[in-house]
Amino acid sequence: MRRLIVIVVSILIILLALEFHAQTPPAQTQKPPQTQTPQTPPAAQTPPPAQAPPPAQTPPAAAKPPAPDPLQLAEDWLARLNNLSNWTLTFEGKEVGREDLVNKMMELYAPDVVAEVPPHDDEQIGPVILRGRGNVQKWVDKISRTQVRLLYIQRRQTKKQFEGTKMIYSTPLPWGGVGISFEIIAAWSRREDRRKFTGPGSVFLQYNADGKIDRLRLYVAEISEVKAL
Repeated sequence: MRRLIVIVVSILIILLALEFHAQTPPAQTQKPPQTQTPQTPPAAQTPPPAQAPPPAQTPPAAAKPPAPDPLQLAEDWLARLNNLSNWTLTFEGKEVGREDLVNKMMELYAPDVVAEVPPHDDEQIGPVILRGRGNVQKWVDKISRTQVRLLYIQRRQTKKQFEGTKMIYSTPLPWGGVGISFEIIAAWSRREDRRKFTGPGSVFLQYNADGKIDRLRLYVAEISEVKAL
């Protein structure tokens, strides 16, 4: 009997021990502290390569003035020549406007102009060569004093559907400027007696780079007096 009691007590003790062990939380195992790897500082940022300054912009070349219109040059020369007789005299005999017309014509010429013009002397044979602006002005001045009803006009040409076209021939000059030529019909009257003359001719003008006339050739051939029938 005693032995049975001992066995029962032993069983109870074992059961109590098991129950106590089940209720006790397991001890937490502490993890060893993690060794922190030292952070490598970020590499210094390399500055971007310096940009080369933009190339200096070349200023645009100045626009060249438009080339003169050959037809306009011819019409301007003829208009100024024809206007040389459009001045008046007062009752006192004073000239009104003549010098202005001469100066207007002389605005076209360069100081060293060379001009080949018809003679104003009935006894002279062949053209007259004028050198320099001063001599050309004397010729222009004489026209204004001795001629009236000046009418120098361009000859016109008709062909097919083109009627009355003004023919102007032009070429650029090797030394700069432009040369033009055209045919004319010249007509004028002498101031002293109003006798009228006419004749076919041609004009050759050379303009320099400044727009002034360097050379002039004026031909008037077969001059005839115009008489009433």
